[in-house]
Amino acid sequence: MPGGAGCAAWVRVRHGHVRALPMAFAMLAAGTLAAEPPDGRVTENVVLVTLDGVRIQDFFGGLDDAVAAHDATQLYSDIGAMRERYGAATAAERRARLMPELWTRLLPQGMAFGNVAHGNHVKVRNGVYWSTPGYVEMLTGAPRREVRDNDFRRYPYPTALDLAREAPGMSFGQVAQFGSWDGFALAASRSDEGFLMLGAYDDLPAELGTPGVAALNEIRREVMGLWEEGSNDMLTYRMAKAYVQQHRPRVLWLAFVNSDDWAHADRYDRYLEYLHRADAMLGDLWTTLQSEDAYRDRTTLVVTTDHGRGLGAGWAEHDASIPGSDDIWLAVIGPDT
Repeated sequence: MPGGAGCAAWVRVRHGHVRALPMAFAMLAAGTLAAEPPDGRVTENVVLVTLDGVRIQDFFGGLDDAVAAHDATQLYSDIGAMRERYGAATAAERRARLMPELWTRLLPQGMAFGNVAHGNHVKVRNGVYWSTPGYVEMLTGAPRREVRDNDFRRYPYPTALDLAREAPGMSFGQVAQFGSWDGFALAASRSDEGFLMLGAYDDLPAELGTPGVAALNEIRREVMGLWEEGSNDMLTYRMAKAYVQQHRPRVLWLAFVNSDDWAHADRYDRYLEYLHRADAMLGDLWTTLQSEDAYRDRTTLVVTTDHGRGLGAGWAEHDASIPGSDDIWLAVIGPDT
């Protein structure tokens, strides 16, 4: 049940200087596809990964004791096992146990924003703090006043992916979006055509796929998600990985939703376990990119979320009335970071 706000945000750095990041992804994509990359940059490919509705408290601090105490009251909670796996004395230790690939391997090559413990804030600006308003803001570079809900429709604003597709020499398959919710495919572009866009259960066109990818998509249709409108992120990722290895897109958005699913179900134990698995997925993605000549040392990975959520026992929901829903985080890994 996605519902949040995006990354066209404000970053307040440690010393109080405020930098606007409304077009960060769009500018990165545009600079990447320029004939002569500006300022000596070497990035030639951009991969955006979004993990829906992941709180700053869990990203920067790992297992949250206040939410874990609430989860312990849930009938089917396995929070005890999660405490054993991901608990530790400090925030740095907890986050490294929860997401070891990101914190011990990837982020030493990059930067992370949004850690309020260091006076660093990334705030969404659309005032709704649901998913479609967030992704439209993230991809178009500004909050859009009329985007107030998660209705399945397209909006007329060009996205960063649209701009990348319009760059000279870019073909249909060199810009791609894979997602586990239909709302992602609709937020990706102002039009139905132009580049590859896949929602929760969409088939990869036969001419771009393989029998193995077709089999993954068939399994994706058969596996029941927690909510009927979303599919399984790990299967979505496996399809996207196969596409990357076969077609090597220049600009790619991988949009995942199961973190938000488990959060809305008020299952902090399952949400934590999902984040650990999503972290392994990020590590595998980076390994895959670095194993390919077309991507090695010339690819920037951007990882972020679309909205925050509440605190303590109210952690499961998010909207304009819930404090914390506008707090998000942003990680950037790559040679030009």
